[in-house]
Amino acid sequence: MLVWRKAWLTEAETKLDIDEPGFLYGGVAYETLRTYDMKLFAPKYHYERLLNTLSYLGLELPLDYPTFRRILEEGVQKLGKEASIRVIVVPRGRFSAFEYSPEHGELIVYMRELKVEPLGYVKIKVSNVRKIDPLSTPADLKVAGRTDILLAKRSKGDAYDVIMIGNRGQVCEGTFTNVFLVKKDRLITPSVESGILPGITRLNTLRLCRTLGMTVEERWVELAELYGADEVFLTHTSRGIVPVNEIDEWKRYETRIGQFLASRFEEFIKTVKENWE
Repeated sequence: MLVWRKAWLTEAETKLDIDEPGFLYGGVAYETLRTYDMKLFAPKYHYERLLNTLSYLGLELPLDYPTFRRILEEGVQKLGKEASIRVIVVPRGRFSAFEYSPEHGELIVYMRELKVEPLGYVKIKVSNVRKIDPLSTPADLKVAGRTDILLAKRSKGDAYDVIMIGNRGQVCEGTFTNVFLVKKDRLITPSVESGILPGITRLNTLRLCRTLGMTVEERWVELAELYGADEVFLTHTSRGIVPVNEIDEWKRYETRIGQFLASRFEEFIKTVKENWE
């Protein structure tokens, strides 16, 4: 594993100070990236989404996009392998139980080899933990330790992910995935207005489907539709498209369309110029 903290360090050389503000008081923003053929996938999208999270926290990142990208590319070259990358920004300023005066953020990059194991039988569950209302915590605020996600993951067990329902009963997303349904060859996914993070792999999946001439609906999705779907698949950075076999240990799905899209995903994203800028 490599760690960048103004210089590249090995895992043994890296330490966490006990008075680290992010550890004591929270407010740690993050993004997860990966490479394909040792090239960064959608780095500009991730950078812009990171800045969006920091804006909620009143923080700035003292690195422009070219510098951010250069650091990540340097790490990939040092690693010499396909990379799984965790970018975090820890707050700097004056923090205590009585004061929150952020000044800027410090970038820390964790980089390790990306290992994508073959998928087996994929099970998911519906969580009994509701997703936090966006009026309290915006859905696109990506910070470590979101309480709704942590509590939902407690019931995950051997499931691939758990699906979270919103404050009005709508289907939102998994704890690290976006959700797609297939019903009579129509593709349906919760809209951004449902209270979801607009995932980068989700965006590319929508583009792929439309390129293939498939009908795609981004809208409010009821829980009954999730159970009544012909197929369900998930999308996320590390794996791309993940067809689901079963939900809540009783409902089984077909996987024909999900498997087809998964087989076309990597080829498609490599043709989209914006993913590599």
